[in-house]
Amino acid sequence: MNSTSTNKTSAIELVIAGDLAGIGAAWISIENGVPRWSTVSDPVGAWRQALLVGAKPVREAVRKNLPMLIDGDGGACELFPGVMAIGCVSETRRGRCEGVAVLPTSDLITEGSLSMLCNAAEVDETVIRGFASRDALPPREAMPAITDLVRRLHVSARRRTEEREAAHSVDRRLSESYEELHLLNSLIDGLVVGGDPGDFLVSAAEELAATAGYSWIAILLDDPGAARVDDFVVHGSGAPTRAEVRLIAESASTSTATAVLDPTFGEMGLAAVRGGDRNLGTLVAGGRAGEPISSIELTLLASAAGHLGVFLRNAALYSDLDAMFLGTLQSMVAAIDAKDPYTRGHSQRVAILSRDLAAAIGLPEAFVKTAHLSGLVHDIGKIGVPEAVLCKAGRLDDSEFAAIRQHPQIGFRILRDIPQIRDLPPGFCVITNRGTALDIRQESPARRFRCWPGSSRSATALMP
Repeated sequence: MNSTSTNKTSAIELVIAGDLAGIGAAWISIENGVPRWSTVSDPVGAWRQALLVGAKPVREAVRKNLPMLIDGDGGACELFPGVMAIGCVSETRRGRCEGVAVLPTSDLITEGSLSMLCNAAEVDETVIRGFASRDALPPREAMPAITDLVRRLHVSARRRTEEREAAHSVDRRLSESYEELHLLNSLIDGLVVGGDPGDFLVSAAEELAATAGYSWIAILLDDPGAARVDDFVVHGSGAPTRAEVRLIAESASTSTATAVLDPTFGEMGLAAVRGGDRNLGTLVAGGRAGEPISSIELTLLASAAGHLGVFLRNAALYSDLDAMFLGTLQSMVAAIDAKDPYTRGHSQRVAILSRDLAAAIGLPEAFVKTAHLSGLVHDIGKIGVPEAVLCKAGRLDDSEFAAIRQHPQIGFRILRDIPQIRDLPPGFCVITNRGTALDIRQESPARRFRCWPGSSRSATALMP
């Protein structure tokens, strides 16, 4: 019998033994057709158990009559004058529970069996006889009612034990579900479009290790592609190298979560990281102390790998969209260059200078990117200026110069509904190649020098 069944039987035995002690009966549990005899540590205080379970004649009589006692729904018989045995059998979908209740009747004193049993159990007959006379043992005529009561107590004990186990199972599953929900919630919080994929992978590895008790986590990507992230991310100590993880992943070759045993790194959990119908890589976790990796840990591992796959796929799509957006802007700038050859390459130079300046003074990466985009499109409004004015060789008259001065406003109207441009920092100036400044946040054109948010140093707009 496995340990789970044994533990369950022991729990039922403790419950039914306690219930039957209240009516003066001793309980003998039956496992696989064999009686389990309990040990009585206090033969005086628990004289019934010492007399009815410790005496060899009682044990032999129980073994002899056992087939009849546990047949069907259970039988009953008199083992000796004044000693009754009641078989208890209950069937549920979980299995069969069997046992025998042994109890004395008033005939134990009058029929002469007491002396024989006291000698066999090696207890003082005088003391036991005094206890038996004092406790008013039930008469033989009460046995049918007592038999029914004993069997009801047995069924009740089994049900209570199973209900308690079911409650503990629910508690355990709720705890495990909470851990899984906590992990998934942490991963979902990191699923920010445009966020850094590398930071997300490190954070996911940390959360998984903390939730499931792994000492190390390794993420090996087959082809990061457009996600722009390292193909090998490790958290914790004692993890295998990139080459070792590759060999482990290839030997397991699974599309789901599984546990493998490695002679060097011990037991590890593996889960495939998939994006749609493509295999993106493998998530490997190891160094877990205590019990072997269970199906619960494998479910957590599979859930984490699934979220990694979703994030990496979204990161690749976002990267593709970002590249497409930048390519579209560069195409627009190239169109302006074709229209005004005199300033060809000017927007690209402003974009590079703006990006490098923002990075040099320690502005955030997001602002550096915005500065680069702003420099790239700052002259986009020239597309609305007549080509005759842009390409005029001589001096511009007042009306022509006024047309040139309109290109910041035209550019603003073109770009204001583009999300990547709409979120420019307050005070960022669009600088024209004619030295005119326009604040796209409707600031005064005269305010050409600003202090960027997050920086303690003033940044001056540089002209190439």
